[in-house]
Amino acid sequence: MNSTAQLTSYPKHHTRLFIPNNPRHKKINSTIFAVPISSSSSSSASKPTGNPLPLPQSPKEIVSQAAAACEKAYADGINLQKIELLLPLIGATDLDDWPGGIQQQFKAAVPLVEQLLKQLKTLPGLEGRLDAALLDDGDAVAAWTGNNLAAIVFPMAETLDEVQKIIDRMNKKNTSIATKKPLVLIINPQWTTEGQVISDFAFPPWKKAAREKLAASFRETYIYKETRMNGDLVRLLCSYPQGWQVNVATSPKDNECVMQSVEYPNYQEIDKLLRSLDWTMSSKGLMDRLQAEVEFNKRSLEQGSGGKRD
Repeated sequence: MNSTAQLTSYPKHHTRLFIPNNPRHKKINSTIFAVPISSSSSSSASKPTGNPLPLPQSPKEIVSQAAAACEKAYADGINLQKIELLLPLIGATDLDDWPGGIQQQFKAAVPLVEQLLKQLKTLPGLEGRLDAALLDDGDAVAAWTGNNLAAIVFPMAETLDEVQKIIDRMNKKNTSIATKKPLVLIINPQWTTEGQVISDFAFPPWKKAAREKLAASFRETYIYKETRMNGDLVRLLCSYPQGWQVNVATSPKDNECVMQSVEYPNYQEIDKLLRSLDWTMSSKGLMDRLQAEVEFNKRSLEQGSGGKRD
């Protein structure tokens, strides 16, 4: 379902997008992330990729870190970029971090996206007006587009056709050899390529190859996500040009980097490492892990009411 967003003026030629009121989906497979199994080898996971970065402690720090990674990648000629932002919890309950589904996540994502674009618009060549529109109001797929900068939030496999049209339209406006290609971001895409019997790109079958090719053309330049493994709170960070790092929470406010990897670290590698560290919950017995999970859920509920994470 295509829909035009209700728009209003926003400072510095930036258009603010209003939230759709059609709650439909209850969950998506991004934002509260499980670590998928990947094909990266154990040897690649052991390779250091520089000093680990400090994990961002607030949405503002997430945006600043993401903007810096986008800027570095764009300077290196990477104009199609994939971004995944860890969203601040709003309205969490004891049963569900996102009881309002995709619409609730959209409300949490919009301020981060607008601040990210605001920072990127200060770069030479990326200035100018951005127009916002809803590509699909039911699934909360939104796009901010300008002459040289665009961002598509929560894109699905079905909306990749619209993403391609945005790219084509921007490229037509930038035909000069001296002009860098426009910067296009996909942020928190809703598709997954891991562990599925039927691909998100399978229907219609005649569009599968083109959509998969377009999705694969976006380079991961900033990914910050979290999961729980055996009672441990695990955060994964990839910020261009560095590789991946895996951090484990040691307290509500502290964490320790336990792995760095050139490639996306796979589940088995992380699980094996966590079980080998005597201070992690993964190394404890089942009863200890269950007790820790109960305490974590209680703390998450208390903090979730205020829209915070650990």
